[in-house]
Amino acid sequence: MKNQHHIPHLRSISDFYEQLRIGPPQGSEFSIMKIEDQPKTKRLEMPLFRCDFYRLVFIKGQGVEWSLPDKQFESTKNCVYFSYPGNLESWRSAEDVYGYLVCFTKSFFHSQFFSSMEFPFFTYEKSKLLYLSDVEAAALVEQQEEMLKEIERKELHSEELLLTLLWRYLIHLKRLFVQSEGLMPENKRNDFLIYQKFRAELDEYFAALASDKLDIHPSVSTIAGRIFLNPSYLNSVIKSVSGKTASELIQEKTILEAKSYLMHTDLRITEVAFKLGIDNVSYFNRLFKKTTALTPSAFKKSHRS
Repeated sequence: MKNQHHIPHLRSISDFYEQLRIGPPQGSEFSIMKIEDQPKTKRLEMPLFRCDFYRLVFIKGQGVEWSLPDKQFESTKNCVYFSYPGNLESWRSAEDVYGYLVCFTKSFFHSQFFSSMEFPFFTYEKSKLLYLSDVEAAALVEQQEEMLKEIERKELHSEELLLTLLWRYLIHLKRLFVQSEGLMPENKRNDFLIYQKFRAELDEYFAALASDKLDIHPSVSTIAGRIFLNPSYLNSVIKSVSGKTASELIQEKTILEAKSYLMHTDLRITEVAFKLGIDNVSYFNRLFKKTTALTPSAFKKSHRS
């Protein structure tokens, strides 16, 4: 749909369930349900949106397509899709899809229980799909069924037990994810963690721009200050990890966000520039054309049905 005037930012799991038209979630901090159990009223397409919580979507077969500003994914037999707070996405689904939807909030996830653990699939640069063998998928199905049964019981200490079950589930996913991507040499780990922090902070900054909490376009100095690093040092680390400067990555992110606005909203070119914190529309036009070989107006027109 192209008649919306902003990219929806769904603040809660309840907001997400309401948009999906699948009824209320089992809880405000954590929910899990079988996708095939969703009511017939469910949406089969979600236009561009962001969420303020984590989402894991286990799909048993084909039928779901996810679109990010720079990537597209299609479900296959036994795969898991990862989404984190601030992730910009849209998706389409067939009528009959089988699997599990797991949602949990930052406060549920960032408890003391999880404080010492990193989960690489909740980062910008990593693949959003994990492909599983039949044996690996069967083990995850068993764990998801265990969480589903526990949340339906609603017994004493159910939340504590769900937290433990989620912890085990995420550890299992991390093991599979790391195995699929290969281990990173120790000497590059610190640089990569800085790179991840930079990309995460960039995501959060643009999410704040989208929700009108900020109105100034980010610079390398701005992002470096937000993660307490020297801009020159940050630039050298980003260059060593990605082969691109921090400025180049900020420009790439700017163009990806601009494309999403132009493709999925009715905002005028000037409004898109202002939404990205750019008050010089001529500069925005030049930057966009330099990157895409099209003016924003031409790009918008080419993506209108």
